Amino acid sequence: MQNNVKRRRLKRRGYALDMTYTELFDRIRKRCYREGWYGGDLLSSRWLHVQPDHPQQVGFAYLPANEVQLAATEAVLGFPLPPLLRALYTEVANGGFGPGVGIRGALGGYGSPTDGPGDTIVGYYNFHRQQAQLVDLGAYAEHWKQVEPGGRRDSYLLLPYLVWPEQLLSLEDLGCCQEVCLDCKTGNLFCTAPSANNDEYIVWLVAPSLENYLERWLRDEMLP
Repeated sequence: MQNNVKRRRLKRRGYALDMTYTELFDRIRKRCYREGWYGGDLLSSRWLHVQPDHPQQVGFAYLPANEVQLAATEAVLGFPLPPLLRALYTEVANGGFGPGVGIRGALGGYGSPTDGPGDTIVGYYNFHRQQAQLVDLGAYAEHWKQVEPGGRRDSYLLLPYLVWPEQLLSLEDLGCCQEVCLDCKTGNLFCTAPSANNDEYIVWLVAPSLENYLERWLRDEMLP
């Protein structure tokens, strides 16, 4: 009954919550409870000294996003957030948990200073479109380079630092200058990192969807 009520409420907001999302979100909460850590993995006691009374040992640092915050986020971005990311923000927390140092939030969430976009998904996208020309990633389909089988990636793309793919959100920092990014056009997740050439950065596919990526995190698979 509770899940049905929640689903009707989400439909009124303008999107339907797939029931698999409910199960996925429950597993995320259970993982955080089991680990005793509701923050980004790289900020946990596995990697850093954490104070015994750190609040993220018992709960998420950011409340779920509300519709005003999400509408403002989409207005500034200029395009809608993918349904799963939107639901993740409204049903779990407005960022601050997950792989790396944590999923960046929408406005008012993880990465927000007192005012403004800061280091949220909005802040990073604003930075990229101010510093680079936005391009259609699909236009570079023939520029992907194949690599030997058995490596970390099957193929990769080199892009000049002066361009950035349209609707590609910097979702989280994995450390070592690696960023996991969500393509809001296709749903694919890519990793970006510096290349050996100072004029270019490297892009490669890490997951066909955000759901797949989160499932791998829940299974403690190596990411990206």
